[in-house]
Amino acid sequence: MPQSLIQRTVNTFVKGLITEASELTFPENASVDELNCALERDGTRRRRKAVTLETGAVTSGAVIPEGAVFQTSTWSNVAGQTNLEFLVVQNGKDITFYEKALDPLSAQLVSSASVDLDTYSASNNLSPSEERIQVTSLNGVLVVASPAINTIYLEYDAAGSPKVTATAIAFKERDFEWQGSVAEVTDEYFEDKTSPSNQRKYDTENVGWIGTKGAAALTTYGAPTTYPPLTHAWYSGKTAAGAFNKADWQEIYTGSSLASHGHYVLDVFNKVRTNSIPTEVETGRFRSVAAYAGRIFYAGIDSAKNGGKVYFSRLTENIRDIGNCYQVNDPTSEIIADLLDTDGGVVSIPDAHNIRKLYVLGASLIVFAENGVWSVAGVDNVFRATEFSITQISDVGIVNENTFTVGGGVPIWWAKTGIYAIQAGEGLNTPTANNLSLSTIQTLWNEIPNEKKAQAFVEYDQINQRIYWFYPDKNESIDYKYNNILVLDLALQAFHPWKVADGAAGHYIVGTSYFSGLGSTSTETQVVNGVDTIINGSDTVVATLYRDFLQGETEIKLLVRSGVDSKMTVARFSGDTYLDWGDADYSSFAEASYDFMGSMGTFKNAPYITTYMRVTEEGYVADGAGYDFINPSSCKMSVSWNLNKVGSTPREIYKLKDVPVVDPDDLSSIHYPTNTVVTKSKVRGRGRSMKLRFESTTGKDFHLVGYEVIGAKNSGI
Repeated sequence: MPQSLIQRTVNTFVKGLITEASELTFPENASVDELNCALERDGTRRRRKAVTLETGAVTSGAVIPEGAVFQTSTWSNVAGQTNLEFLVVQNGKDITFYEKALDPLSAQLVSSASVDLDTYSASNNLSPSEERIQVTSLNGVLVVASPAINTIYLEYDAAGSPKVTATAIAFKERDFEWQGSVAEVTDEYFEDKTSPSNQRKYDTENVGWIGTKGAAALTTYGAPTTYPPLTHAWYSGKTAAGAFNKADWQEIYTGSSLASHGHYVLDVFNKVRTNSIPTEVETGRFRSVAAYAGRIFYAGIDSAKNGGKVYFSRLTENIRDIGNCYQVNDPTSEIIADLLDTDGGVVSIPDAHNIRKLYVLGASLIVFAENGVWSVAGVDNVFRATEFSITQISDVGIVNENTFTVGGGVPIWWAKTGIYAIQAGEGLNTPTANNLSLSTIQTLWNEIPNEKKAQAFVEYDQINQRIYWFYPDKNESIDYKYNNILVLDLALQAFHPWKVADGAAGHYIVGTSYFSGLGSTSTETQVVNGVDTIINGSDTVVATLYRDFLQGETEIKLLVRSGVDSKMTVARFSGDTYLDWGDADYSSFAEASYDFMGSMGTFKNAPYITTYMRVTEEGYVADGAGYDFINPSSCKMSVSWNLNKVGSTPREIYKLKDVPVVDPDDLSSIHYPTNTVVTKSKVRGRGRSMKLRFESTTGKDFHLVGYEVIGAKNSGI
């Protein structure tokens, strides 16, 4: 039967992994399956680098118990010093700090600077060692929150022996709650009411019938047997002489309106009221904090009454104000009762259940709860205590706040049903939440057990615009051991998975930290009077600190629990041995889409496939008996026909030809004539469809540029 020739070039994998398509609807430029490949922006696929300990790596800090909660954050602008950043490490109940500007990072533990979270335990049913902290920084101070601790702020002092001082924040708010019943508040107590309730007495004081003049007015009115309805302030009946006149006060008609209250300022978590009213105790604590509009915002109290509240401090001029979540002026004052733009207060979002995360995005504060997302912003994009707006963005909430990040200005997080991103609305339309995984890798995401999703965390590479979600393997018995990574390339809107192999030493990833490449560190120098040479007895030597500004590589560093002594060390995706931890082989592969070559019904064959591979060899190294390549490549290709799961025997397709003779005086290059290795491979078999698989060889790199299929199909079915 005569055949017609088919020639097809495939030179891009830009769509990444797709699990949500059938064999007949699979999109071009995507992979059916893959693992441990780096998706390059030019559409090529390269084997990811191996996990290897950083150069000069040491183990430092306290022992990390197996399965312990381990959380990392960044303290920016430490002590107000430009570009000084600390890596904040929570290891159970302990917080330690590493200076991020220097290498090796594992050796930069800030000595004499640690915080024991047990010291600030909230004494509820939660343990500080089992709850992850959230932090924010303002004016060089770090605020630390957790549902298991009383929120604290940290100050750093570099003078002498560096130290971090922790201070518990005292949270205060005005009491805007009525204690008595509606009838007690609005109705007058006549002569036969000889025993007004303690709640009624408190409400009367909280409206302003207190103090020298207020108490005198209350007595004049008829207390303790007769109490005024709390419809207007006592000074509404003040005479020209400044005395209270009951008749004048009663002539003012207010209907059922209530007077301004809030005279008393109470502790947010321990409301002690006068008149023997039982103390109101809130056992929950703030889960999340964010610095926004020159203030600190707090949320995430796990309780029915306060779960939907977002507290905010007054505009911070003194760090000790960051717990004052109330207006300065007494609302019951007859002189100045106004709410000021700079005051603190409370944003109430009654519909929000279990607020998990606060994040500042542009001019808005984004509030993430389990049942939705809200935006809090100033009416004119300037937040004021006197005016702000609350807008619900989405009814899709967040389950694990550690999976949230903002990539390219877009909030992205893991919800109960997939990976979501905020999509800007058109014109005046409200932004909406869009499921990124639904049409791409939903099957892969669904296969992650919920208990592993609860342990997941995210890191964002700002320069390369890639998001990395780390999570334990579904069969992993050790909690918080991160051996799986889901990567999202924002520029390509493509996902691809990685998996880290276990090495013989027993190291494993427990956290990460992004390094921007910019930083500064403190350096001690000696300043002398007079000449440069220091002469004992003649020059006064003064030790001083100055900031040394540094610039390095941008990268995500891996924080590792050492299998040797169980302490923290640091690793990178940088190994060119392509063995994780130096000895653990890992598989890298990519399977191309199903190729029907234009027809589903006809049988095809592909006698030749031409592959294009990038030359990765960077030179030679002498081994005593000869020379070995530096960073050699190898890639094997197999073919499966007719949708079969099992393909042909893999065959090598990376074949260097005409390699020049080694020049012992120049081992820095192999002097290959081209940058690309072109290999034409003969392929056996036939079928209605063809699928190619490219896979790695132990210890070697590969960089697949693309391939060309020269096939033939029958002219009839």
